Amino acid sequence: MISKFSGHDFSLALLGDETTKSMKTQKQARLPVRVLIMTTLGVLVILFLVLPSFYSSTFIVGEEFCPQLFQTREFRYQRFPGTSIRISQTALSIGRSPCSKPVLTNLAIGPTTWQVAKVQHGLSSQSLGPQILIDQLRSTNADGANFWDAWSFKNPQKASVLWPVVQGAALQELYFCVPDLLRAATEEMENESLRKRLTQICLQAAKLKLQNLLQMQNVNAESDLRNWALRLCKDFSDDPDFTELTVEFSKS
Repeated sequence: MISKFSGHDFSLALLGDETTKSMKTQKQARLPVRVLIMTTLGVLVILFLVLPSFYSSTFIVGEEFCPQLFQTREFRYQRFPGTSIRISQTALSIGRSPCSKPVLTNLAIGPTTWQVAKVQHGLSSQSLGPQILIDQLRSTNADGANFWDAWSFKNPQKASVLWPVVQGAALQELYFCVPDLLRAATEEMENESLRKRLTQICLQAAKLKLQNLLQMQNVNAESDLRNWALRLCKDFSDDPDFTELTVEFSKS
């Protein structure tokens, strides 16, 4: 049997073909748009996650210590990650001392210098020599009072011996001997014996640092350290225990 196609039926068939082709074209046209939208959303999500981390990684924060004043202060600045290029000025907090008058009255005031005690960059943190003394100065008694304020108030004569020596060690950046100095101060001994013991601790620390300075050929720091050590030895010029040390620090 031969089917008969009317003109109307033929027109409908053509219209159906055109509609199908149009739908396929629209789908193909929508595909790049969908990809573009998904790509844009992905980029936005990545930026949302990465930018805060990148921004925080530009910050360098830390703490400094002033050995003349026994004060600390915080610093903050920004730099491009992985470089030394700064993108902001250094912001400094007001200097504050962790201790008070019983300690501070024994210090020699002079031109101030600030030494970096701690640096934090993102999740990385580094503590340096001054942090040893800062932690000690912040130590407290069981009642929460500052330990070294209370000790200095109770032992003013020993405090007048201890803190100038500690300050001198700090100025020479001999912070590694500070715990030994403070430990010796709490031992039972006369003031003159304490002064001698503290001096010996400092000179032994100076010997160790001098060896490093000689290896690094740091002439200026070496000369400054020798002169400081000789001034300490001079106070015990009649003591045979210091004769060898005096000769050693006198060598150029």
